[in-house]
Parts: sequence; C-alpha cells; structure tokens
Amino acid sequence: MRNLTNRTKVALTMLCYLGLTLFMNSCNDADTPTNCGCESETLSTIPNGDRYGPSIEEQKSGLLFFKRPENIDMYDRYFKGYYDNRFWISGGKVGIAIICNENTLGTEYDYLKNSNDSIPICFTGNTKRLCKGPLIVLNVYLPYSEIKLTSIEQQ
Repeated sequence: MRNLTNRTKVALTMLCYLGLTLFMNSCNDADTPTNCGCESETLSTIPNGDRYGPSIEEQKSGLLFFKRPENIDMYDRYFKGYYDNRFWISGGKVGIAIICNENTLGTEYDYLKNSNDSIPICFTGNTKRLCKGPLIVLNVYLPYSEIKLTSIEQQ
C-alpha cells in the first residue's frame, strides 16, 4: 500500500465502506419474522381440531363488533386506547381477537362502525400474539390476540 497514491487509498477505503454497508443492509429485519403482531408466527389455528376442546362449531362461532374509542365497554378496562377503530371477534376458541386483515370483511360489515351492535359469525383463521396492550394483568393471562381471517360469514 506504500506505492499507492492517496487518491487510490481513498477510493479503496470508500469501496470497502460501500461493500460493508451493502452487506449490512442485505441482512435486515424484514427477512426475519416478528414475535408479535399480524405478521408474526401463528399461535393457533381456528378451528384446531383438538378432540379434547370445544367442538369445531363452537371454535368457529363468535360475535363480530367494531371497537370505537367513544364506546366504553368491558374491553376498555384493560385496553383503553388500544386497537380502537378496529373490528374485534369475541367468543369461541379465540377468546378475544382483533382482526388483522379487515379487507377480508369487504363492506358487508361496515354498518357496525356506526353502532354498538355485534353480530353472530362463523369464522376461521390464524391467531397471532398482540404487540400492544396489557397481556397479563394481576397475574392473570388475558386471552387476547390478533387474528388473520381465512373465512368469515354471518350466521
């Protein structure tokens, strides 16, 4: 390197930094799954076919509603301000789940956005771990999750 000019040394140093930068960016976090949220690993599948649990019909049954911030309900006790303006499902094997892929609903259920109603549904999907909100309150696990629906229909 003693025979190289300063200009050549600078160029080689820049190339090394560029190569290192490209290498580091190619190993970004987008390639690894997250441990929570809609893109995380599946916790359970609804229905799961567990012969010791509720029947498949019970697992797939639930109530669909839209959680708005101005509605004060039992879900605000632990989740006030979390997952507002989202569709939720309660009941069945899922416990309480916030829907990840609301586009699956289409416009058929939009009227729930302006009411306090819930409707009975039959659904299938994959539950995911929540990223926000309390998961354990007073040492009691809350059965809350997010769900990526694979099907939904009104009962």
